[in-house]
Amino acid sequence: MIVCPQKTVIVNNDEIDKNLNSVFLTCSQLVAYMTTIKNTTNHKILIIDCGSPLRHTEKRIQGSILLNVNDKISRKRLTTRGLQNFLDSNQLNYLNNNEIIILYDDSIRSPSSCASSSIKSQLSSSMKCVYDEIKRYDTNKIIYILESPFNEFYQNYSSFCYISTSTDEDISSPSTSTIVSTDIESYQLSEIIPGLYLGSSHDAENLNSLQEHQIKVVVNVSTTIPCYFENENIFEYLRLPCHDSSYQNILQYFETTFEYIHQKLSMNKNILVHCQGGVSRSPSFIIGYLMKYHSKTFEQAHHIVKTKRAIVNPNLNFLGQLTQYEQLLTKA
Repeated sequence: MIVCPQKTVIVNNDEIDKNLNSVFLTCSQLVAYMTTIKNTTNHKILIIDCGSPLRHTEKRIQGSILLNVNDKISRKRLTTRGLQNFLDSNQLNYLNNNEIIILYDDSIRSPSSCASSSIKSQLSSSMKCVYDEIKRYDTNKIIYILESPFNEFYQNYSSFCYISTSTDEDISSPSTSTIVSTDIESYQLSEIIPGLYLGSSHDAENLNSLQEHQIKVVVNVSTTIPCYFENENIFEYLRLPCHDSSYQNILQYFETTFEYIHQKLSMNKNILVHCQGGVSRSPSFIIGYLMKYHSKTFEQAHHIVKTKRAIVNPNLNFLGQLTQYEQLLTKA
C-alpha cells in the first residue's frame, strides 16, 4: 500500500490549508479542522455522511448530515434530478453556505496516489456519485475525502462523534418529538387512500370518530398503547410490537402486515393504522404498503402520505429500511 505523505497537523488556522494538500484527509487532519473551525469564521465546512442510514442514526461524525444514495435507484434519482431537486431545503442551505465539503463513508479504498485525478477509483459508488454531483452543482466547492472508514474514525475519535442513546418508546429524534408535542393535537384521522386511515393513539380511543369513519380494523404499531376496545368485539385488532427507535426492525413485519391490510381492504373494511402520534412508525407501514400493493416507489409513497398528513416524519432507521424494501421489491 502506497500512502501519501502527510505533514504534521498543527491546529492553527494559517496552517490548515497547507496541510490539506491532498484530496484525502487523515482522521487527525479532520479532527484538527473540526477543532479549529469552532474558533474561526474564515472557513466554513459541511461534513456529509455517504454511508449507511441505519449506522448514521446510531452514530456519526458530529454535525454531519446524511446523503443517502446507497442504492442504484437513489443514485439514478440524484444524477437525474441534481442536488438542487434532490436535497431538502435545509440540506441545500447547508451546501450553499459552506465552501468546503468533507465526505466520509463506511468503506473506502486506501489512497494509492496523491493525484486527485485518481480519486474516483478509490471511492464507493455512493461517495463517487455525491462527489460528482457536488462538482456539477458548484465547481467552486472544495471537496475533501476522509481516507478512513467511519468505524476507524469512531474508534480513535469517539468524542468527535454523535452517539444515539435513545431507547424511548415514542421519541426517536428531536425533530419527531417536537412535531408530536407541537402539532399532534390538531391532527385528526388522515385518509391516505380510500378506506385506509393513519392516526394517533388519541384517534384509536375515540369511539365516535372510529364509528364515524366506519373503521372496522385497527392496526396498533406499538408495544404499550392499549387496544382500547379489544374486549368489546367492535373492531378487529392487529398489534405490531414496534418501538420508535434506531434499533427497531420493522422490515420483518412488512409482508404479513401488508397482506393483512390488503385482504381487509378488499373486503371493504376500513382500517386505522396508528402508533403514538401517527408520525413515524405507522406511516412507515403505510408507505411500505403503497410500495407493495400500489406499485409506488419509496419517494412516491412517502410523498402521498406526507401530502395527506403533513406531520409524517419517519425516523432515519425506518427510512433506511423502506429504501432497502424498495430494492427488494425491484429485484422481485
